[in-house]
Amino acid sequence: MAVQRGQANMLITMLAMYLFGGGLLGGSMLTPADVDQIGERMELVLNDPAGLEASMLVLDELKTEVENFNEVFLNSGDTLRDLYLDHGADSKQIMGTLEALNLEWGATQNRSIELRYRLRESVTANEWVAVFDN
Repeated sequence: MAVQRGQANMLITMLAMYLFGGGLLGGSMLTPADVDQIGERMELVLNDPAGLEASMLVLDELKTEVENFNEVFLNSGDTLRDLYLDHGADSKQIMGTLEALNLEWGATQNRSIELRYRLRESVTANEWVAVFDN
């Protein structure tokens, strides 16, 4: 049983590496801490209160999006672990769970990109560079 748990933990670790590496598309994922850091930089750079408020509203949406995916991701890890340990589970069930997670990852990335464009529209080009040029 210890070997099965070790293998299940390895599967979850591999899944995390797969997803945090960007799934099949390459790239990386934002974390809530990343979004918070962007907000902190926005507060330092933006002088226009209306622009700052608009930016922070978009960042709130982005943070919610990231947190929602994190929850889906954690739940899928539990599901995969249970399937891996279930003697009766077959590869279709496991692959179905992975495919659903990959589709959700893609949808989250699309929504995040849409929010990125909205964020860009709320600031000037110079403010954008000042916030993101690290």
